[in-house]
Amino acid sequence: MSQHLRAVIMVLIAATLLGSMGAWGRLIFRYEPDPMLVVTWRALFGTLALAAVLAAVRPALLRVRPRDLPFFLLYGFTGITLNFWTYFSAVKYTTLAVAITLLYTYPVFVAILSALFLGERLTRTKVGAILVTLLGSALVAQAYSVDLLRLNLRGTLFGLMTGVSMALYTIFGKRALSRYPPWTVVLYAFGAGTLFLALGSGDRLLEASHYPAAAWLWILGLALIPSLGGYTLYTLGLRDLPASQASVIATWEVVTAAGLGWLCYGEVLAFPQIAGAALVCGGIAWIQRARPDCIPVECGRP
Repeated sequence: MSQHLRAVIMVLIAATLLGSMGAWGRLIFRYEPDPMLVVTWRALFGTLALAAVLAAVRPALLRVRPRDLPFFLLYGFTGITLNFWTYFSAVKYTTLAVAITLLYTYPVFVAILSALFLGERLTRTKVGAILVTLLGSALVAQAYSVDLLRLNLRGTLFGLMTGVSMALYTIFGKRALSRYPPWTVVLYAFGAGTLFLALGSGDRLLEASHYPAAAWLWILGLALIPSLGGYTLYTLGLRDLPASQASVIATWEVVTAAGLGWLCYGEVLAFPQIAGAALVCGGIAWIQRARPDCIPVECGRP
């Protein structure tokens, strides 16, 4: 198996895991917890679990140069903390369909930022694949439905900020991977994101102490499987792919989310959603035709 194909498969599996978070969330929200407390504990459990494994297996991966700590703080704040906060804010002020559609604008931002800062070429193939997956994501999210569409300036800005923050996770990740192994990158990104989430929650974190044991088990599962597993596999794939290509492949997440809604909860998939899923698949296939920007391990080297 080629290095490129292995990286593509990793990103697809990562997108599948991340796309399952909605199904996990439904199981957790039966207990009516505070969503921001859930994401904070999810990040905390993921950070502690990864730190414990690395400490036991490869302690050297726990070390970073002190001069890089401000970089990881910025990485964690923009890619983790800001992403979680703006997404929930977008859902609050618009609708889930609008929030998801605006989230999946992030391949556009990745393509622009990677051209500016990582030296990746912005080709017609990339632009075409990005536009196709963006349209497909909007259809899968049912952005065409008047009943599910509610636009206002505040919600739209939060939604676009979610897309930008997801793009920054990819761009910062590409930079970090030129200096550190993927496991170290994920640990410090998650750790920094958790720090800011915990500071934002403050004493409210203790409110979760009354959650039943079953809720804690689902939160732990959410932290370890779709969250930590998804972000880690995405970062491993990102190491060997151009940032713009990885972001397009990761739009498979929205197809997974819709498919699990149909499979697990009996949600009806309308024809436009099925057509949107096909467009996403087409965009992912199309981006594979893009010529490599550089040797994978050299992409994003400062």
